[in-house]
Amino acid sequence: MKPTVAHLLLLLSTIAAAQSVTVQKSAPADQDLTAEQKERVVKLANLQKNFGTKMNSPGVGLSLKEIDRTPTTDRTLVRYALYAKGLSTDLTYTLFKVQISGKILKQLDGVTLDSKGRAISASKSPIDLLFFAGKAEPIRLSLASNDDSHLKGFVSVIPFPNSATDKGCRLESVLGTPKGEVTYVQGSGFEPNEELTVDGESYGEKNHGVAKAEADGSYFAAAMPNVLGKTSGTTTWSVRGKNCNPTLTFTWGTYRLE
Repeated sequence: MKPTVAHLLLLLSTIAAAQSVTVQKSAPADQDLTAEQKERVVKLANLQKNFGTKMNSPGVGLSLKEIDRTPTTDRTLVRYALYAKGLSTDLTYTLFKVQISGKILKQLDGVTLDSKGRAISASKSPIDLLFFAGKAEPIRLSLASNDDSHLKGFVSVIPFPNSATDKGCRLESVLGTPKGEVTYVQGSGFEPNEELTVDGESYGEKNHGVAKAEADGSYFAAAMPNVLGKTSGTTTWSVRGKNCNPTLTFTWGTYRLE
C-alpha cells in the first residue's frame, strides 16, 4: 500500500502536538492571538523544532548532499542529491515536501535507491532535486516506503542560512511564514539545561525573557517580531548563556528568492 498524504499528516500532527514551545512577541499588546491562532503557531513551531531525525523510523536516516548552485537572472538554483540509510534497495518510495505552512506536497513516486543509498528513478537514473529558496527558508522532505511498513525518513536543509555565532554557540533564524511574521530562532552549543536570557528588539520595542536550554544544549523559540504600524522591519535577537551571547539579526515583512 502506497503512503498517502493522510498517513504522513497523521505523523506530523502527532509530532506537532507533542510539546509546547516558547512564543515570544515583540509587542504583546499589539499581537493578541486567538486561542486558535496561538494553537496553530505552536503546532507549526513544534513541527519545525522536531523535524528530522526525531521523526525517522528506527534505523532510518536521510541526508541531502549539495551538488552545485546555478545563478539565474534574479535567483540561484540549488541542486541536491538525496541519500538514505536503513532503507531497503528492493522497495520503492514516495518523496514528499512539507511546506512551512504544514501542507504536504507529493514530489515524486516510484523512487528507489542504488547500492550507495542515493535516490534514483525507476529508470535507474540519479534524481537531482532542484530548489529556489529565500533567506532562512527551510526545505523539508520526507521519503516513505510504498509497502505496508510505511518506513519513513525526514530531512531538512536551509540553502541560504541566516546565522550568528559566539564562543561556540550558534543562533539561526528560520522562516515560519513566507514573510517572517513568524520566525523560528534555533540555537545550539549552550550548556545543557542552563538558564538563558533572551532579548529581542524591533523598532525600539524590546522584549525580555528567560528560557532554558535543552539537555543537548539546544534552544528554540517562535518569534513574532511584527510592530504595530509597520509592515516590515529588522529584529535583533540575543540569547545569553554562561559562556556565550550570540546575537542574531533577521528581517520580516518581505520575501525574495536568493
